[in-house]
Amino acid sequence: MFQSQNSLYLIESELELNSHIAAKNMALNPYDNCPCGSGKKLKWCCAPYFERIQKAFELQQQGQHETAIRTMEALAAEFPDKPQILGFYANLLFGEEKIEKAEEILAKAFTLDPNFPMGHLLRGILRQQEGELIGALMLFRKAADAYPPDAHEQLSQVYELIARNEVTLNRPVASRAAMERAVQFNPTDAEMREQYESIFGDGSRLPNAARKAYSFRKTVKPPAAEAATGKYSDAKRAYEQITQQVPEDPAGWFNLGLVRAWLGEQPAAVEALNKSIELEWDDAKVEEAAALVEVLRCGQGMDAESDYLEHRVFMQVRDPETVFQLLQVMSQERKILAPQMDPNGQYFSCFVVEELPNLLDTGTTMARVMANVTIAGGMMRLWHTNQEAVRSVAATIRDRVNLAVGEPIEAIGPSQFGDLTQEAIALPVRTADVGAAEAKIRDRTTKFFEEVWIHRPLKALGGAAPLDAGGSPLLRKRLLGIIRFWQDCVEGSLPQKQVNGQVQPIEVYDFNRLRHKLGADLQTPGEAPKITIPEEPKKDFTAMSAADLAGLNVESLTSLELEDAIRAALKLDAKELAVKFAKTGAAKPPDATRPDRYPFYACIIAGAIAESDLATALKYATEGATYDAAHNHGKRANEYAIRSGQLQARSGHPDAAEKSFDELIARHPDEPKFYITATESMLSVKQGNRALKFAELGLAKAKSLGNRDLEAACHELADAASKQMK
Repeated sequence: MFQSQNSLYLIESELELNSHIAAKNMALNPYDNCPCGSGKKLKWCCAPYFERIQKAFELQQQGQHETAIRTMEALAAEFPDKPQILGFYANLLFGEEKIEKAEEILAKAFTLDPNFPMGHLLRGILRQQEGELIGALMLFRKAADAYPPDAHEQLSQVYELIARNEVTLNRPVASRAAMERAVQFNPTDAEMREQYESIFGDGSRLPNAARKAYSFRKTVKPPAAEAATGKYSDAKRAYEQITQQVPEDPAGWFNLGLVRAWLGEQPAAVEALNKSIELEWDDAKVEEAAALVEVLRCGQGMDAESDYLEHRVFMQVRDPETVFQLLQVMSQERKILAPQMDPNGQYFSCFVVEELPNLLDTGTTMARVMANVTIAGGMMRLWHTNQEAVRSVAATIRDRVNLAVGEPIEAIGPSQFGDLTQEAIALPVRTADVGAAEAKIRDRTTKFFEEVWIHRPLKALGGAAPLDAGGSPLLRKRLLGIIRFWQDCVEGSLPQKQVNGQVQPIEVYDFNRLRHKLGADLQTPGEAPKITIPEEPKKDFTAMSAADLAGLNVESLTSLELEDAIRAALKLDAKELAVKFAKTGAAKPPDATRPDRYPFYACIIAGAIAESDLATALKYATEGATYDAAHNHGKRANEYAIRSGQLQARSGHPDAAEKSFDELIARHPDEPKFYITATESMLSVKQGNRALKFAELGLAKAKSLGNRDLEAACHELADAASKQMK
């Protein structure tokens, strides 16, 4: 599945389009999560028709393609309001390579649910197979946001796909974050965990700054509760608010940059991290943030800002035999190292090297890498971070084989981390003395960093060279991270030697020498500057017009503010605005400081009733009761039960309404108003017999309690019920 190399891992095969349909050839437990990814149990989701979906895919596997399509077509016609059926139907059509028809079916699904997660996933896989990497990644991230937290299987697949694409774009920070989620949602997948550990674990060849487990820093003002929902998009919004509210807090900017990096938003992440670097006073934290910036600058799309570019030359191989004869000659000339060819002869790779001057022939000769070379699919690819070096190798090869290769085509892209150190570290071509080879490696690396690199103008330093950066407080901060990044890259690419049968890395350079030479020694932080949290002016919703209320950024409002906004909107008879505020409040992450959501749900229910949409009203009554039980200790259970009973009665479900009122009265038999509410609800829908039942129960309770008011009311209601029954 994945292969750990310079490019971390490569996609060897795409996931099948229908791979996310769990157990399609075996019976599912009705209490398993539904394969559609709704997060619900199968019993309460696709159970009424899932056997027919399974049958359609079985028919497809058996080669009965037209029958399979007709089966799904009939099912979609029978349940036209179920986007998940359309999703499965489109899935089957993709498998039949009926792409246009599948896209048409998915478009219908999105009209039913604009944020249909299965649809985003299917479209993403299709875009991936078409080679649209960025488009696929955007759709996978939409799917990750849309799937509910309980859809573990689907979320694991989505995050694995995100991880693959991010690493292909040379964005390991985003890839690691996605792989962590994939493993989290599917902890029993030993192969996936093993791949994760091999790529990002202790044995990884990635630089530490690119593979480490970054974590949020403590901010002066705690973020909103949505930062802890588990969705990166929610955390991003929370830290965007923090940086607006407390713009002088470096931790807020670091956290915002980090979560943007996890989301693969490289330029925006760099912008936030640079702001954190400017404000930070702790050298260790500055170094971490600035090194992370260097990692992000190596990602796809960051060419204009990056100091780490890979210069590429492509040449068509017209005469393979002549080309390989040249490579054999170059190997004899000691200009090729580490040649490798696959058993089928379809892929070849090597380093083209140039021997370094050797004043005395001691039997130990070193060389520098001039170009990396691969030959596959009739194309020779050469690349290196040094443009002149790779151009020189390409010109030499073409001159020596003449027309056996085509005209060179140049390109530029992000450099792989393992290739960055090729300029700095020499490789042994002949080794007579291991100690002498080690000394030459160290000498070459020292000269590179202390005599060459320190004079190079760097984009990360605004065009200044490292040697000139130490005198500027801001450039010094950035330099701390640049040096740490290079140290991590070198440590991830160290040459190795065998000592007593064990492989050990060869230490090639002490980067503390470089820090000291450039005035970039890490300093012990002094006292942190005091950051005050500005008080936010309290919003006066009562003074706002309907237009003012409509212009509010509802996502930024707290639960308390949303309640005030609802009341202000209702006073202005702006009922649609009130419902909008209520839905925003109901959708917020759980908040222990304000666990009661009844004001929101009551407003939504009232709005649905006003639109004669009783089904939606009942849905929110059920949802509100569930939330109240989970987060508010069921303190509003009675209000929700009354609402549910009334709505069930009005929706033409008197049996369900009667049951709801029976359960309510059983829980609170001494509450007079429940008898009256139940009776009146039944009378309103002309259920005289049921109304009489509750009136008589109320009379009996009134006599036992000696409650004359309840007795009089129930007598009157009983008479009304008796008349209705005639």
